[in-house]
Amino acid sequence: MRATIGYLLIVAALTATVCANGARPSAATPVPRASQTAPPDVAAPSPTPQPLEIGGQIVDLERGFIVFASGDAFKLDPQVVTQDASTGAPPTFAIQPGSYAVATLDPSSRLVTLIRISRTPLSEGTPAAQVPRKYVAVESSPQPNPDLVPAKSLYTSPLTPTETVTVVVQVPANTPYTDDVYVATDTSGWNPQAIKTQRMDGLHFRIQFELKGGTDFHYLFTRGSWQTVERDRAGLARKPRDLYVPGGAAQAIDATVFRWADLP
Repeated sequence: MRATIGYLLIVAALTATVCANGARPSAATPVPRASQTAPPDVAAPSPTPQPLEIGGQIVDLERGFIVFASGDAFKLDPQVVTQDASTGAPPTFAIQPGSYAVATLDPSSRLVTLIRISRTPLSEGTPAAQVPRKYVAVESSPQPNPDLVPAKSLYTSPLTPTETVTVVVQVPANTPYTDDVYVATDTSGWNPQAIKTQRMDGLHFRIQFELKGGTDFHYLFTRGSWQTVERDRAGLARKPRDLYVPGGAAQAIDATVFRWADLP
């Protein structure tokens, strides 16, 4: 009984002291509850995969697949849209092997939903051979295709490790005399000003290379931009020229530009 009375007196004294100081007794600390917010790695929505842009030359576009020159095929969405890369409208030209394309692939469905076609090289897109393999419907064979392997060097000599290749190109008579002529190659990313030629006279330009035997690349002549690239006799886009170095001591090539894209 005495212990109980003593406890009550102590509590009363503390209460009186607090009230005398003008402060109110603090409320009891609430019991912490379990958090209702999910951890960030669970609550945060997974980011939407961005479409893949696949670029390069194509060898086939039919039977539900687009096949690039690397041999890799990608499956087409049944509602795939095909556009002219320069206009965004449906192509008015024939799509054939050697055409250039940028295919937009949906990572979720792994289907190509949009194809932009061009008769000239396009700078956008990841090369098909570098696209993650999980998106490829049919991969290129790990064995080299004998039809695509460059022919072996015709000549070998320790005295001539490189071959001198001289290219002389004749341009149309309406070529502005103040313009330069360049060589754009697939090994330079189709830079329209990759290699500048030297003027010989009013209609002829010249370029000389020192190349190793077995070198093989494609090229086109321009006047410094893709708006001035060479065309065929009919004024249509022409296929890139091919330069193969067999491995001899020298090679001379005579080329003719029949028309320019920007000139009649």
